[in-house]
Amino acid sequence: MSEHQKEKFAGSYLELFVASAAMFLLFAIMLTWLVFKTPYGLFDDHERLKTVNFIFIVQFSLGPMIAVLAGIAFDTFPLVYNIPSFERTTMRHFLQLNILGQLFILIGVFSMDWDLLIELSGIGIVLLSLSLLSLASPAIEVFRTKNEVDEVGVFSYTPGILLVICGVVVIASWFLRSIDGMIELGVSFTVALFSCMQIATCLLSHFNRRLGWEVTKPKSLQFKFALFFVIALAHIVISTLRGRDLVEENLVDISLTALFLLMFFIVDPKKILQLSFGSLAKPHSRMVLGGYLLLPVLAVISVGPIWTGHEGIASIQPAHWLLLASSGFLIVWGFALFLHEDHLHISLANRSTPWITFLSLMVGAVLICWSLYDKNVLTTGKNYAPFIGWAIAQVVGILSLTYLLARHIFFPDQNWHRVPMFYNRFLSK
Repeated sequence: MSEHQKEKFAGSYLELFVASAAMFLLFAIMLTWLVFKTPYGLFDDHERLKTVNFIFIVQFSLGPMIAVLAGIAFDTFPLVYNIPSFERTTMRHFLQLNILGQLFILIGVFSMDWDLLIELSGIGIVLLSLSLLSLASPAIEVFRTKNEVDEVGVFSYTPGILLVICGVVVIASWFLRSIDGMIELGVSFTVALFSCMQIATCLLSHFNRRLGWEVTKPKSLQFKFALFFVIALAHIVISTLRGRDLVEENLVDISLTALFLLMFFIVDPKKILQLSFGSLAKPHSRMVLGGYLLLPVLAVISVGPIWTGHEGIASIQPAHWLLLASSGFLIVWGFALFLHEDHLHISLANRSTPWITFLSLMVGAVLICWSLYDKNVLTTGKNYAPFIGWAIAQVVGILSLTYLLARHIFFPDQNWHRVPMFYNRFLSK
């Protein structure tokens, strides 16, 4: 890459995208090693399994997932809200804290010493939470210039405010984890409110703002947001009570299913299907569409154990991982790649789907579901084939994603532009 190209890309969303892809790959490798090595007796000790599940949920959601979302926000929010570009130093501080936090957790896991894992993970969790708090100033700036009638409405600026709250909740849950229900509080808050909000925002941003499909009316978004917040809060409360053995597991499943269905109906599914398939089909991100269409499937899977029994891994909620590792991953990265192609000024008609990435992640979604819900895979039967398949699919998907980004950066077919196409319409306002 020439010095001119380095100067162009420096401080851009690409730094966060590349870092996110690298950390996703390390996370998949770490998780695979942990399952086969099992040095901590996780599948025989429910308390240890709950603790490690908390650590990994926080690492995944506040680490590589939030890194790519931060890249999207740093790139588009100054244009959408007509505010000065965010300081590069803010982005660098966020990225440094975030990567350092993930590295502490990785070192702790590979240490094979439980006490050291807890100590280093505690440091890592604090650093990850501080990385969120470092984004407080840009989030407040966006909140001050909010626009209620925007195509994304309240969903556009509320996730920024949740950054600060999530950082505080995660730290509090970790240090108070000896109290029954606090682990469940931290996990459910991170997934149901924080991550689900980010995923819903990406859906609305892609279909309603970027593509202009008008799949939901801006005036209805405040009501949908209120309903979303109530259901997410209900899931958090129910999960916390479940951690204290005050409610049945079935209530946790039902509340999470309701949240998945609400995310699906935040936009008009009939209109999305009409504009995605058949004679009326328009260009769109198939990765975002695939992640969206997985939501009702996840809802059915989440509520299924009420009738089939909770025979998978005890002490964790498998549907949390299904959302993050399948639907959420596809939606967030699909949006990110579409934005990157906007920077290359590729017309919508000439855009291609990264099929290797897309199909690998879809296959991975099926296999991780099998692994988490079938007791014969990771617990009693030790039939690791589905999990091995998931690990391979995930690594292939992430590597192909990394290759795509690297090819666009180092060997671009199109010129890269600082202002992405479509978003330049905000400059004239």
